[in-house]
Amino acid sequence: MPDSLAALPLLFAQNDPAAGASPNLLSTLLTIAPILAFFYILFIRPKQIEDRKRLELINSLKKNDKVMTAAGIYGTVVSLDNEQDRVVVRVDDDKGIRLTFSRSSILKVLDTSPDKERATESLSKDLSK
Repeated sequence: MPDSLAALPLLFAQNDPAAGASPNLLSTLLTIAPILAFFYILFIRPKQIEDRKRLELINSLKKNDKVMTAAGIYGTVVSLDNEQDRVVVRVDDDKGIRLTFSRSSILKVLDTSPDKERATESLSKDLSK
């Protein structure tokens, strides 16, 4: 037991900073690089792909598409104004109620034409490569 108490001060000994024990820049970068790559692959890249798909969806809007807005309103696109970034959506067919939204407020297209479906399929194939 006395021998183990004699080694106790050695456990609390610190390196002398003047002895040159500072970490190497290369070893620091080698430890940080995999962490940064992990975060890029896990968080940043999927968000970029999602943003690209959303932008293509917004740019491919056309008249008579059935859409859902970010507010949860379902309707049919009546007209598009690309210059002022507006979409007029018919909400009620019987009363003819129309609402105007910005293009970015369209969350998803519910009913697509066959041409748009083919374009979406080809986009999915391109992104999976």
